[in-house]
Amino acid sequence: MDKVAILDAWGRVIVSAGWTAARIDAVARDAGVPIADVAVSYPDRWAALRGLQQRFDSAALIEAASDPDDSIRNRLFALFMARFDAAQDQRALIEALSHATRRDPALAAFFVAAVPRSVARIAEAAGIDCGGVWGPIRVAVLSALYGHVARVWLADASVDLAPTMKALDAALAKAEQLARWLPHRAAVTARPEVPAPSDGFLPE
Repeated sequence: MDKVAILDAWGRVIVSAGWTAARIDAVARDAGVPIADVAVSYPDRWAALRGLQQRFDSAALIEAASDPDDSIRNRLFALFMARFDAAQDQRALIEALSHATRRDPALAAFFVAAVPRSVARIAEAAGIDCGGVWGPIRVAVLSALYGHVARVWLADASVDLAPTMKALDAALAKAEQLARWLPHRAAVTARPEVPAPSDGFLPE
Protein backbone atom coordinates (compact mmCIF):
# COMPACT_ATOMS: atom_id res chain seq x y z
CA MET A 1 0.00 0.00 0.00
CA ASP A 2 1.46 3.36 -1.09
CA LYS A 3 0.17 5.96 1.39
CA VAL A 4 2.00 8.73 -0.44
CA ALA A 5 0.21 7.89 -3.70
CA ILE A 6 -3.15 7.75 -1.91
CA LEU A 7 -2.58 11.10 -0.24
CA ASP A 8 -1.57 12.64 -3.58
CA ALA A 9 -4.71 11.15 -5.14
CA TRP A 10 -6.87 12.86 -2.52
CA GLY A 11 -5.25 16.13 -3.53
CA ARG A 12 -5.96 15.61 -7.21
CA VAL A 13 -9.57 14.60 -6.57
CA ILE A 14 -10.19 17.62 -4.34
CA VAL A 15 -8.81 19.89 -7.08
CA SER A 16 -10.84 18.27 -9.86
CA ALA A 17 -14.11 17.52 -8.06
CA GLY A 18 -14.10 20.24 -5.44
CA TRP A 19 -13.73 20.02 -1.67
CA THR A 20 -17.29 18.97 -0.83
CA ALA A 21 -17.57 16.49 -3.74
CA ALA A 22 -14.32 14.60 -3.12
CA ARG A 23 -15.14 10.94 -2.42
CA ILE A 24 -13.17 7.87 -1.42
CA ASP A 25 -14.21 5.89 -4.53
CA ALA A 26 -12.81 8.57 -6.85
CA VAL A 27 -9.56 8.55 -4.85
CA ALA A 28 -9.27 4.78 -5.17
CA ARG A 29 -9.73 5.01 -8.95
CA ASP A 30 -7.20 7.82 -9.23
CA ALA A 31 -4.61 5.97 -7.16
CA GLY A 32 -5.35 2.62 -8.81
CA VAL A 33 -5.89 0.85 -5.49
CA PRO A 34 -8.83 -0.85 -3.75
CA ILE A 35 -11.13 1.34 -1.68
CA ALA A 36 -10.08 -0.71 1.35
CA ASP A 37 -6.51 0.57 0.99
CA VAL A 38 -7.73 4.17 0.93
CA ALA A 39 -9.94 3.51 3.95
CA VAL A 40 -6.99 2.22 5.95
CA SER A 41 -4.71 5.12 4.98
CA TYR A 42 -6.86 8.25 4.58
CA PRO A 43 -10.56 7.31 4.79
CA ASP A 44 -11.94 10.82 4.12
CA ARG A 45 -10.91 14.27 2.98
CA TRP A 46 -10.38 15.45 6.58
CA ALA A 47 -7.88 12.67 7.20
CA ALA A 48 -6.17 13.63 3.95
CA LEU A 49 -5.89 17.25 5.09
CA ARG A 50 -4.31 16.16 8.36
CA GLY A 51 -1.91 13.96 6.39
CA LEU A 52 -0.87 16.85 4.17
CA GLN A 53 -0.32 19.10 7.19
CA GLN A 54 1.89 16.44 8.73
CA ARG A 55 3.83 16.08 5.46
CA PHE A 56 4.53 19.80 5.26
CA ASP A 57 5.40 20.03 8.97
CA SER A 58 7.80 17.11 8.71
CA ALA A 59 9.59 18.72 5.77
CA ALA A 60 10.03 21.89 7.81
CA LEU A 61 11.18 20.12 10.97
CA ILE A 62 13.84 18.17 9.07
CA GLU A 63 15.31 21.57 8.17
CA ALA A 64 15.67 22.35 11.88
CA ALA A 65 18.65 20.02 12.09
CA SER A 66 20.55 21.79 9.30
CA ASP A 67 22.26 24.43 11.50
CA PRO A 68 21.23 24.35 15.17
CA ASP A 69 23.75 27.09 16.04
CA ASP A 70 22.23 29.64 13.67
CA SER A 71 20.19 32.60 14.93
CA ILE A 72 16.51 32.21 15.79
CA ARG A 73 15.51 34.46 12.89
CA ASN A 74 17.59 32.54 10.37
CA ARG A 75 16.29 29.21 11.62
CA LEU A 76 12.69 30.43 11.40
CA PHE A 77 13.36 31.62 7.87
CA ALA A 78 14.77 28.22 6.86
CA LEU A 79 11.95 26.30 8.54
CA PHE A 80 9.14 28.33 6.99
CA MET A 81 10.75 28.23 3.55
CA ALA A 82 11.17 24.46 3.84
CA ARG A 83 7.43 24.21 4.49
CA PHE A 84 6.64 26.34 1.44
CA ASP A 85 9.02 24.27 -0.68
CA ALA A 86 7.30 21.08 0.46
CA ALA A 87 3.93 22.52 -0.52
CA GLN A 88 5.03 23.55 -4.03
CA ASP A 89 3.68 20.40 -5.66
CA GLN A 90 0.32 20.94 -3.92
CA ARG A 91 -0.10 24.59 -4.90
CA ALA A 92 -3.28 23.92 -6.95
CA LEU A 93 -4.78 22.03 -4.01
CA ILE A 94 -3.97 24.75 -1.49
CA GLU A 95 -5.45 27.38 -3.78
CA ALA A 96 -8.62 25.28 -4.16
CA LEU A 97 -8.85 24.86 -0.39
CA SER A 98 -8.30 28.58 0.14
CA HIS A 99 -11.30 29.33 -2.08
CA ALA A 100 -13.37 26.59 -0.41
CA THR A 101 -12.87 28.06 3.07
CA ARG A 102 -14.95 31.07 2.03
CA ARG A 103 -17.99 28.82 1.60
CA ASP A 104 -17.30 26.11 4.20
CA PRO A 105 -17.09 27.26 7.85
CA ALA A 106 -15.96 23.80 8.97
CA LEU A 107 -12.99 23.90 6.60
CA ALA A 108 -12.12 27.42 7.71
CA ALA A 109 -12.27 26.27 11.34
CA PHE A 110 -9.94 23.38 10.51
CA PHE A 111 -7.25 25.77 9.31
CA VAL A 112 -7.83 28.20 12.18
CA ALA A 113 -6.91 25.32 14.51
CA ALA A 114 -4.31 23.57 12.34
CA VAL A 115 -2.10 26.50 11.35
CA PRO A 116 -1.21 27.57 14.92
CA ARG A 117 -0.35 23.97 15.79
CA SER A 118 2.02 23.76 12.83
CA VAL A 119 3.49 27.17 13.58
CA ALA A 120 4.07 26.22 17.23
CA ARG A 121 6.02 23.13 16.16
CA ILE A 122 8.15 25.22 13.82
CA ALA A 123 8.72 27.92 16.44
CA GLU A 124 9.80 25.43 19.08
CA ALA A 125 12.11 23.72 16.59
CA ALA A 126 13.69 27.12 15.95
CA GLY A 127 14.26 27.61 19.67
CA ILE A 128 11.31 29.82 20.63
CA ASP A 129 9.54 29.19 23.94
CA CYS A 130 5.84 28.69 23.14
CA GLY A 131 4.78 28.15 26.76
CA GLY A 132 4.12 30.47 29.66
CA VAL A 133 2.36 33.83 29.48
CA TRP A 134 3.82 34.97 26.17
CA GLY A 135 3.92 31.64 24.32
CA PRO A 136 0.37 31.84 22.89
CA ILE A 137 1.02 35.43 21.80
CA ARG A 138 4.21 34.38 20.02
CA VAL A 139 2.32 31.60 18.25
CA ALA A 140 -0.54 33.94 17.30
CA VAL A 141 1.82 36.54 15.85
CA LEU A 142 3.82 33.94 13.95
CA SER A 143 0.59 32.40 12.64
CA ALA A 144 -0.51 35.78 11.31
CA LEU A 145 2.96 36.24 9.82
CA TYR A 146 2.75 32.82 8.16
CA GLY A 147 -0.71 33.53 6.78
CA HIS A 148 0.48 36.79 5.21
CA VAL A 149 3.51 35.16 3.61
CA ALA A 150 1.41 32.19 2.45
CA ARG A 151 -0.76 34.56 0.42
CA VAL A 152 2.38 35.96 -1.19
CA TRP A 153 3.56 32.41 -1.88
CA LEU A 154 0.28 31.48 -3.57
CA ALA A 155 0.72 34.36 -6.00
CA ASP A 156 4.46 33.75 -6.47
CA ALA A 157 5.11 32.29 -9.92
CA SER A 158 8.89 32.68 -9.77
CA VAL A 159 11.20 29.70 -9.97
CA ASP A 160 13.29 30.69 -6.97
CA LEU A 161 10.40 32.01 -4.81
CA ALA A 162 12.25 35.30 -4.41
CA PRO A 163 9.06 37.32 -3.66
CA THR A 164 8.11 34.80 -0.97
CA MET A 165 11.55 34.96 0.61
CA LYS A 166 11.47 38.76 0.55
CA ALA A 167 8.04 38.82 2.22
CA LEU A 168 9.14 36.31 4.86
CA ASP A 169 12.31 38.25 5.64
CA ALA A 170 10.32 41.48 6.03
CA ALA A 171 7.75 39.77 8.25
CA LEU A 172 10.45 38.32 10.52
CA ALA A 173 12.02 41.78 10.78
CA LYS A 174 8.68 43.10 12.07
CA ALA A 175 8.57 40.24 14.56
CA GLU A 176 11.95 41.32 15.88
CA GLN A 177 10.57 44.83 16.38
CA LEU A 178 7.70 43.31 18.35
CA ALA A 179 10.23 41.52 20.55
CA ARG A 180 11.42 44.89 21.78
CA TRP A 181 7.85 46.09 22.31
CA LEU A 182 6.43 43.18 24.32
CA PRO A 183 8.36 43.65 27.59
CA HIS A 184 7.49 47.38 27.66
CA ARG A 185 3.85 46.56 27.05
CA ALA A 186 3.92 43.96 29.81
CA ALA A 187 5.00 46.62 32.30
CA VAL A 188 2.33 49.06 31.15
CA THR A 189 -0.46 46.51 31.48
CA ALA A 190 0.80 45.29 34.89
CA ARG A 191 1.13 41.65 33.98
CA PRO A 192 2.03 39.32 36.89
CA GLU A 193 5.49 38.83 35.37
CA VAL A 194 7.55 41.09 33.14
CA PRO A 195 9.58 38.94 30.71
CA ALA A 196 13.33 39.29 30.89
CA PRO A 197 15.11 40.41 27.70
CA SER A 198 15.95 36.79 26.89
CA ASP A 199 12.21 36.03 26.82
CA GLY A 200 11.64 38.28 23.79
CA PHE A 201 9.65 37.20 20.77
CA LEU A 202 12.70 36.26 18.70
CA PRO A 203 15.46 35.61 21.25
CA GLU A 204 19.01 35.45 20.02
